[in-house]
Amino acid sequence: MKKLLVVCLVVCFCVLPLAAGAADVVNVASKGFTEQVILGKIMVHLLKDRGIPVKDRTSLGGTNVCREALEQGQIDVYMEYTGTAWLTFFKKKETVRDSMGLYAKVKAIDAEKGLVWLAPAMFNNTYAIVMQRDKADKMGIQSLSDWAAWSKKNPGKMSLATNAEFYSRPDGFKGMMEFYGLTFGQEIPDANVRKMETPLCKKTVRDNQVLSGMAFATDGEIKEYEQVVLVDDKNFFPIYNPAPVVRQEVLKKYPQIKFILGEIGSSLDTATMTRLNYRVNVNGEKPDSVAKSWLTGVGLIIKKKK
Repeated sequence: MKKLLVVCLVVCFCVLPLAAGAADVVNVASKGFTEQVILGKIMVHLLKDRGIPVKDRTSLGGTNVCREALEQGQIDVYMEYTGTAWLTFFKKKETVRDSMGLYAKVKAIDAEKGLVWLAPAMFNNTYAIVMQRDKADKMGIQSLSDWAAWSKKNPGKMSLATNAEFYSRPDGFKGMMEFYGLTFGQEIPDANVRKMETPLCKKTVRDNQVLSGMAFATDGEIKEYEQVVLVDDKNFFPIYNPAPVVRQEVLKKYPQIKFILGEIGSSLDTATMTRLNYRVNVNGEKPDSVAKSWLTGVGLIIKKKK
C-alpha cells in the first residue's frame, strides 16, 4: 500500500508541471481559407520569436467554429473581421461605413465578454464582384452600378458564380441586388446563378462559363486570371478589417501580447495581403513559409544565422 502511495505521488508531481505548462501555452487558431491560415501563421511565428509558448491551431475550422472555441476558452486568439463580427455575431443591421468606427463598435461589444480586439490590419477583405477585364471593358462595365444597369437592359443575360454563403447573406448577393435596384430572380434569373465552392467562382468566370463571380478583395488569383474588381460605387459591401481577438485572461498572463500582435496591422495593406495570398494560391508556396518570410522581410523577426 505504501509503495502504491509513493508511486501515485511521483506520478502526480510529474504530471503537475506538465499541466501547468500546458495551461500557459497560447493556442493560436485560424479559419481554414488561405488568407486566414497565413494570418494565423504570422501570429504563431511572431509570438514564438518573442518567447511566448504557442500551440499552432491554425486551420481550425469555419467562422462559427473559431468563435465558439474562443468563447469557450479552447483557443486563445485568432484573427476576425470587423464586418463578420458586426453582422454575423452581433446581428446588427446598421451599416457602418467608417472602418475605425466599426472597429470601435465591435471592440466595445466584445469587451463585455472578456474578448479583446487588438490593433486592426490596414486591408479590407470585403466581398467583391469580378469579371474578365476584356469582357468588362467591351460591355462598358466598371462598377456595380454599371453591372446592374447592363443587367436591366439585358434581362436574363447576366450570370454569376457564387458560394452558398454569399448567395444567402444579407450583405451578399440578395442584398446587393436590392441595393443596386434589381429585383431578385428577375433581371438575373436564379437559373443564371451558379453555386459552388469559393475558389471555383473566379475559375468559372475565367473559363467563360459565367460573366461575373463573387470574390474577396484580396484574392491573389484576380490578377493571375486577368480579372477586374467592379467598383462598389454605392458602398454596399461592409468593411472587413481583420484584427487579432484574444481572451482577456490570456492578456493578464501575457500582457506583452497586446504590443507584439499590435505590430502586425500597420504593415499589412491590401496590396501586401493580395501578394501573400497569390504566393500560396498561385505559386503553390506553403502558408507557413510565406508568413515567416514576410515577417523577416518587414523586420518583425530577425533571421537567425545558422
